[in-house]
Amino acid sequence: MTWLAKWRTLGPLACLFTVALALSCGGGGGGYGYQGVTPVLPAGGDLQVYNAGSSPLVSLYVTSSSSTTWGVDQLAPYSIFPGSTYDVTNLPSDLFDVQAVFSDGTVDTVFDVPIQDGISTPLTMMNTGIGAVAVFNNSAFTIDTIYLTPSTSSNWGPNQLDVPLDPGQTQTLTGLDPDTYDVRVFFTNGNYADYPGNSVTAGMVTTIQVN
Repeated sequence: MTWLAKWRTLGPLACLFTVALALSCGGGGGGYGYQGVTPVLPAGGDLQVYNAGSSPLVSLYVTSSSSTTWGVDQLAPYSIFPGSTYDVTNLPSDLFDVQAVFSDGTVDTVFDVPIQDGISTPLTMMNTGIGAVAVFNNSAFTIDTIYLTPSTSSNWGPNQLDVPLDPGQTQTLTGLDPDTYDVRVFFTNGNYADYPGNSVTAGMVTTIQVN
């Protein structure tokens, strides 16, 4: 239904096909079907989306630039991992708007991407604007509290963990503005560890190994 709905914008093609069908079915034979007339469908082009970001690309919207809505997610239920590509195939020759949503909450949008019949058009998408901190529990103890705050702040703020973080697990704290952050973790045995001065860059994930 998605592609059919998009192809409805090809008004001239639809009209030509309707006229051809009417001429072939009317007058004379009384038969049904195309009577030897094969409808000509558009050859179509491809869009090759490359994830140049640091987080998985979890939703992808591709729609004609003349459309007022983004339509359905072209990826669901899949993702494009960093460094990987995904092909959206058989797009009619037209200008398209593309919107990529990343797992860290960032959105990258590109307008008026030209698609041509028989051509595979590469498009690089990247998560920018905000960053993330990934806390990897490389210790032998479970972490039950993680605090993260800008280094210039005088208080730690709320606990960033919803559930305890067992050894070998990672918790990614997303939606962070570029800045320098301090991290404090508390273990279930009552001990804690500080990790100050972690630089967060837009579109990147900063990893902290808790030992």
